[in-house]
Amino acid sequence: MRLFILIFTGFVAPILLVALLVVDPLDFEGGLELSPNTNSSNAEIVASIDGISITRSDIDRAAEDNFETLMQVPEAQQAFFLSSLVAIQKIAARAALSEGLANSDAVQRRLAYQKERILQDVWVAEQINARVTESDIRVYFDTYVAPELAKQNDDVEEVQARHILVATKAEAETAIERLEKGEDFAQLAGELSLGPSAGRGGDLGYFLAEEMVKPFSDAAFAMQPGGLSAPVETEFGWHVIRLEDRRVVAPPSFEDLTEQIRAFLEQQERNLFFDELLTSYDFQVYGEETPLLPEFDDDVPLKD
Repeated sequence: MRLFILIFTGFVAPILLVALLVVDPLDFEGGLELSPNTNSSNAEIVASIDGISITRSDIDRAAEDNFETLMQVPEAQQAFFLSSLVAIQKIAARAALSEGLANSDAVQRRLAYQKERILQDVWVAEQINARVTESDIRVYFDTYVAPELAKQNDDVEEVQARHILVATKAEAETAIERLEKGEDFAQLAGELSLGPSAGRGGDLGYFLAEEMVKPFSDAAFAMQPGGLSAPVETEFGWHVIRLEDRRVVAPPSFEDLTEQIRAFLEQQERNLFFDELLTSYDFQVYGEETPLLPEFDDDVPLKD
């Protein structure tokens, strides 16, 4: 789903609408062929290692714990990447248990810390969820977001394109000659392209101008649907581009932005809540001349 991404500069209104981003959930049916099974506890099993089951909930937790790293992994490889992480964890944990490490001081200290973290996360989430209401989200949208959207007079356009990525200009010219003789673009992309989109017939989906490197973007946005580019050189190699479609992106609605605004407001409330906790109790840092109280930014009015 394509969503408008909001940058809350300094957490101070007005909100600046600066970009679009494609946000898709991890697709376990794409890239890696997994055939989920169900065990006796109705947990969906998506992989296994040496007879140890790996469930979808295991994968979800691994995705959450490794989100930043996961974003660097090609989409088609993400399912395998997460399954590998969990598989290693399962095998290592089994080995540690067999060696009697479960009762070691090091493990017990870390377990105690993790228990506190889990209790904190669950308790704080409940407190914050109660503080941010649907009414708060609507008021924030109407007060800060809607006026900024109304100022967006220029239409935002995106295009859909396919490309064939090759190493040299000569290879790109040869690909163009074959296309001009009637060969199918998608099939030729699957045969020749060095890019990750080769398996999709070179399809890049819809994208904005700023989402691609400038030479590629300039060429694509100068074309009309059905058009074929001359060879285009970028830092990745030489591209042959065919434009599939172009369209104007509609401004986001309240429904489109609800979850983003909710996350923003919850983060602000979380900062304020932590500040309240630290100032409501006798908090001392020993060995320091002054308490190391964090400075939270509470400039944005969350509620009237």
